[in-house]
Amino acid sequence: MLLEVTSSPSISALPSSLWCTQAWIDNVIAASHSSSRLLEDVLEGPVRVGAVLGFDDMRFGDYVVTLTEPGAPRMPNGVECRHALTPRTRVLAGRGRLRLGRFEVDPGLPWDPVPVFEPANVVRPGPKPPAAAGFLATSPERARAALLAGYMAGLVLLHGQRARADQVLKQALLETDPYASTSLRHAARGEVPEPVHRLLATGDARPLIDASPTGILWLRGLISAGLLLRPVPAGAPVPMAARRPVTA
Repeated sequence: MLLEVTSSPSISALPSSLWCTQAWIDNVIAASHSSSRLLEDVLEGPVRVGAVLGFDDMRFGDYVVTLTEPGAPRMPNGVECRHALTPRTRVLAGRGRLRLGRFEVDPGLPWDPVPVFEPANVVRPGPKPPAAAGFLATSPERARAALLAGYMAGLVLLHGQRARADQVLKQALLETDPYASTSLRHAARGEVPEPVHRLLATGDARPLIDASPTGILWLRGLISAGLLLRPVPAGAPVPMAARRPVTA
């Protein structure tokens, strides 16, 4: 069962089983974390007990926090730090920190998940793309979410159509799970995984396609929103865009 502390008690007022049973705590400072308000609300809000969803993901209420290894592509819902989650790891978030078992994680400096890029060659956005039928690399719900996330991000980043993206989001949230809904909510704000930053900055889609099994669906969504890709010769080196800096 997922337990949430929805009021704002002091840490000492929480049950000892939540925060104070460890005889020792190792303090870790993450390399960075997304500055998205969606993530900040979880990190800075009341203390919550979460549920581990996999090696990299933790659910707090209806929001999923993703941990990424330092130097790996960063996520708009992510904290960049070394980690080793297991299904039995006790995880907490709130009051400016994460607890991962016996590790207490300071989220580190923020980075902006909204890309900055020169205006791209775009065309008018098309209609919302149909479901990604036959995509076998992930569940139908996750595949559909990746496709719609790319589309909504394109509406916002390429055309400034936040209201239209919000309309797509409202319908999509009725038929998806917390992991997918987290991605969709970020995309509707123009907050995207780091490989999308590189795509918009360099025009090369290969880092996005290689980063995740659903990368090709993100790309299809962006193209449906009007992104025009520049052709890249076979065998050409992948251009590298500088990582967005963290800010003090």
